Amino acid sequence: MSVPEIRPSHEVLADGVGALATPIEFTFKGRRFRIHTVLSRWREAGGWWNRVSDGIYRPDDGARALWTVEAAPIGAVTTFEIERDEATGQWLIRSV
Repeated sequence: MSVPEIRPSHEVLADGVGALATPIEFTFKGRRFRIHTVLSRWREAGGWWNRVSDGIYRPDDGARALWTVEAAPIGAVTTFEIERDEATGQWLIRSV
């Protein structure tokens, strides 16, 4: 089993803004990929244990939105996991 490679990407083209943003294209290892299929999408709340007792929302708690997608440049389709940090809006890409 290979270890997934994680690379931050600042070049993600998304449809929508903020929490409604959905990735359409991205750059990975210098190549531009177009998303063909979204295999799954989910949200993870981060740091919930920090606010259980007081109920105060902290925007830096690590919440993020994630997608598993099939994407391809010219050639074979590859599976990636794309993550968007809800607080900073920064994108992270993992090859699966």
